[in-house]
Amino acid sequence: MPQEERYCLHSVSVVVTAEFHNPSILNPDFLKSQGIVPTDWEPTLAITTPQFSNIRFHNGIEWTVDQSKLTVVETCESQFQDSYLAYDLVVSYIRRLPHVPYRSLGLNFVVATTTDEPQQWLTEQYLKDGVWLHGEPAVRSMVPKFTFEADEGVLCILSLDAGLSKLGDHQPVPSVIANCNLHHEGPLDAGALSDAIGRWPKRQEFVIAALDRLLASKQT
Repeated sequence: MPQEERYCLHSVSVVVTAEFHNPSILNPDFLKSQGIVPTDWEPTLAITTPQFSNIRFHNGIEWTVDQSKLTVVETCESQFQDSYLAYDLVVSYIRRLPHVPYRSLGLNFVVATTTDEPQQWLTEQYLKDGVWLHGEPAVRSMVPKFTFEADEGVLCILSLDAGLSKLGDHQPVPSVIANCNLHHEGPLDAGALSDAIGRWPKRQEFVIAALDRLLASKQT
């Protein structure tokens, strides 16, 4: 079984910061009229104000924008995939609004892998035995956080926590939850942003390799 099949990918997201976004333009009609999303997509939530806008579609795609940050989240609940909607959607948005003073880019993954007693596993794996583990107050949990250099100018910030993971209609199960952020420092113009987003398959490969390395001794 390929290593990546050990993981449940809960979501991918793209975050684009800017000196100034315009939340007031983000609504379903704008996204459809500009050809950013298909015209048959049905919104389940639509809030548009000058300071903040939030659009959620029936298929799990959610847009959020304030004056400094645009976020597009795609709910996956699957294994790692060969294609995602979120990346193409953000590239389409950027190409239609090329003159926004964009800054940095984040490509994010939320991943789970099941294990018995995830908090105990994390503590035993990453917290060396010492006086800090004995006596009162007792150590109940820890959240290890790692920073890798994924590429020149790209940092991967990855944290591990204990939680419950639910896939489809199955009951939630104890899991190690990984939050992965691949940070691309800016400023980046529209062309550079589009190029960086287009390299997401390479970033996904890096995340899988990092998870394999960090979770190598985990027993499912």
